[in-house]
Amino acid sequence: MSLINLPVTASWRPVTTNKCPSKQTILFTIIFFMILIILYVVVGLKQEPKTEIKYLLDLLKGSSPKVLKVSYDFVTEPRKIMSLKTIQNISFQYYNGSNLTSIENYDGPNQTPTETPLKSTIKKKELRMQATNYLTQYASLFDPNKTTTLKADPNKSSTIQTWWQAAAMIDWYFNAPRRHVCSEIKTMGNWLICQDPPYTVRPPCLVYSFGINYDFSFDDAMSLLGCEVHSFDPSMKTETMKRGNNSFFYKWGISFVNTNTFVPRLDWYVKSRQEWTVRTLKQLMKELGHEKRTIDVLKMDVEGYEWGIVSNLIETDVLKYVRQFMLEFHLFPNFPSMSDYVHLYQTYTALREMGFIEYFNYPHPKTLKKAHFNNQCDVHFVNIYFNWTSQA
Repeated sequence: MSLINLPVTASWRPVTTNKCPSKQTILFTIIFFMILIILYVVVGLKQEPKTEIKYLLDLLKGSSPKVLKVSYDFVTEPRKIMSLKTIQNISFQYYNGSNLTSIENYDGPNQTPTETPLKSTIKKKELRMQATNYLTQYASLFDPNKTTTLKADPNKSSTIQTWWQAAAMIDWYFNAPRRHVCSEIKTMGNWLICQDPPYTVRPPCLVYSFGINYDFSFDDAMSLLGCEVHSFDPSMKTETMKRGNNSFFYKWGISFVNTNTFVPRLDWYVKSRQEWTVRTLKQLMKELGHEKRTIDVLKMDVEGYEWGIVSNLIETDVLKYVRQFMLEFHLFPNFPSMSDYVHLYQTYTALREMGFIEYFNYPHPKTLKKAHFNNQCDVHFVNIYFNWTSQA
């Protein structure tokens, strides 16, 4: 709406006077401007961003989806009297068949909405540039003579062929912008869960927690939430037991093999030779009677063994039963082997591409020297491909 132009005549000229405006005039002026402000606010609140809402709903036509969540902020354009309100920072999720799709940070119908990357790890040029910067940094540190001839492309995993290229891309994953914005993150002990629909964790919920080291703060918090909690740690001296009405501890470990004689490497937690009972997640679920049951939260902190375990989770297709997955990734100086880094990067990429998107990352301090290379990160995922219909 344009401003009203007042007519100005050629004979107009300023008039000087020594009289001060009367109290009535001042009061009338104040009331007049107050009325204008009230009209501006009232009329502005009645303006609905129908164009933008219609555009969003048009995106959903043809598939009869069920809208699960829509949230947005009204923002009035500055320097315009009684201007229409527009939408900013919109995000919504809709269910279509077996897929859950998120669209976040929508800016208006004249722009392409940013869709959560489902099949491509990097979609924007800006993100690709950031990933390339990591590759450039690592090249200057670990390949100053430029002996690597094949140029690495962040969008093509086949071009990542050296340990340092893979380490650079993993580092990028650790520090990349989160791909899911969770508006309600709840602290549970020393971990977090996303409580946004449809990922909300509520009874009857099932939690698997691997790697305790005598700290049950997360497990107890999930138990108080009303979840059935199963905790695992073969390195502890505590024997298998029932900890509470809905809380259980097992002196077992998770692995990519099933054996009763697994010998772990010596580290901060294992000071002498031991033999552990370990199982794959698929086998554990079978032995505990949870086969094909939904795991609402899967937590894992297993000191470097997570890479082989995640690979097994992908191969056995058991992750389709997991709604939220949080784990600590480790790249220790001598474990895993640098010769395996390319495979580790491919494993991480596969996890992201199968629908596990990050809503929170916590990178640890890192050491970028080959002999003492160390990089770790706590990563929290939600599974956007979770099949809500089959698990209902």
